[in-house]
Amino acid sequence: MANPRIVVVGAGMAGIGVATKLRELGFNDVTLVEAAGEPGGRVAKSSLGKSWVDTGAQYIHGASKANPVYCLLKKSGLLDGIPKEEGTVVTYTGTGNKLDPRFAEHLFEEGEAMLKYRGSNSEKSLGEHLAEQALAFIENWQGDDEEKRKVQRVLVSVGKQTLTSIGATDLNKVSLSSWQYYKNMGEDLDVAGSMFQLVDILLEDFPKDQLLLSKAVCEIDWDGSFSSENGREYPVRIGTENGEDILADHVVVTISLGCLKSQASTLFRPQLPEEKLQVIDKLGFGNLAKIFLEYEEAFWGSDVEDIRLISEESFPHLHHNPDQWLKSLEIFTVLKPKKKFGNVLIGWCSGTVADLIETMSEEELSKAITERLRTYTGNASIPPPKTVLYTRWHNNKLTQGAYAFLPVGVSGLVMDILAQPLSSSKNSSQDLQVLFAGEATIKSLYGTVHGALLSGYREAERLALHYNRTVTPGVLCDT
Repeated sequence: MANPRIVVVGAGMAGIGVATKLRELGFNDVTLVEAAGEPGGRVAKSSLGKSWVDTGAQYIHGASKANPVYCLLKKSGLLDGIPKEEGTVVTYTGTGNKLDPRFAEHLFEEGEAMLKYRGSNSEKSLGEHLAEQALAFIENWQGDDEEKRKVQRVLVSVGKQTLTSIGATDLNKVSLSSWQYYKNMGEDLDVAGSMFQLVDILLEDFPKDQLLLSKAVCEIDWDGSFSSENGREYPVRIGTENGEDILADHVVVTISLGCLKSQASTLFRPQLPEEKLQVIDKLGFGNLAKIFLEYEEAFWGSDVEDIRLISEESFPHLHHNPDQWLKSLEIFTVLKPKKKFGNVLIGWCSGTVADLIETMSEEELSKAITERLRTYTGNASIPPPKTVLYTRWHNNKLTQGAYAFLPVGVSGLVMDILAQPLSSSKNSSQDLQVLFAGEATIKSLYGTVHGALLSGYREAERLALHYNRTVTPGVLCDT
């Protein structure tokens, strides 16, 4: 077949990756279908004050030449305005008491090192591992009981802040083998105000008439025979909520794991294989809330990068409790540069607390967070923010959460099963009718923007090889 018809469902990073890479590989009949009114998925933006902010992803996890997201933003010049100097971190333990910066940073580094376990024990949790390592560390700490209590509080906080990067509620329910297959591409880089621009960069040369927005897919019939108006037969039919059918030789499904969890049993006909349904059920899909707080004037120093609020908690307390949701708001990052964003903090939390925050009003959040900041800093004159903006990824029916994670007892290998394409039962050859991409299909980079993008490239290259087309490694960074 010289020019197969390929439909990509979902115009997030994975879908954009598939569609643009297919075009690059010489496939012209490629349609990208998106239920939302704009592409990008969980790479998204909103206006706040004097600028646009990233309501979705804003970190490059691996700022190196091996990372296509880093390379694309670097090539576009969008990294030129990223602050190069690291600021200071202020850690409060309550009523204005601050930890010595070097003491706190040392402990955070120790705690993060404890969590970088790369073994294969999926039956044990990250929480159990951290508690064991931390309690042994505290036992050997050369200091009095009061200092040891401070050490424990900081290490518990490291665990709870790790939950934010995972999107989960309880570290005791996250697999210790979470990083077994993970590919480390380098240090993290905050690219606030730039990540959302990746969407336009990638779609710059994609034909506008082949990007169908506000078109929700409700049915994917495959392993069939559907006639087009010109009499050509196609094995796949994609049904949309507005009643329009799109016929295809191949469909690449890139919707979020959250959407697969709620729709997989009804979206596909024939039903997905039981093995794939089990993987969708087993994998965790967490949530992340970003709370943007805009102030008239900054109450923090000009060199401050993060404000941490350390609760009075001990091991094994490594979970978020919606009944005490304010305790989960432990880290606030300063949005920089100030010249671009003004005076803005971002509060972070995950899991069921993030779900709860999505149901609250701006007034509720403003009042509660202001009181917490006043209490911890000892500064009763901190004003309420003039603007509160917060994300709602769980309540968004097109995402239903933030990103995948591995629960206890689940190996990253199951993501390979989710990534496997489906072919016709009527044909002995693999015809790749239904393919899958997305961050939850790539065990080495799940939960990342570049993981989603690379999973899309993977499926485009799978189709290219199927049609005996030459696939050569692309040059990511010129410099």
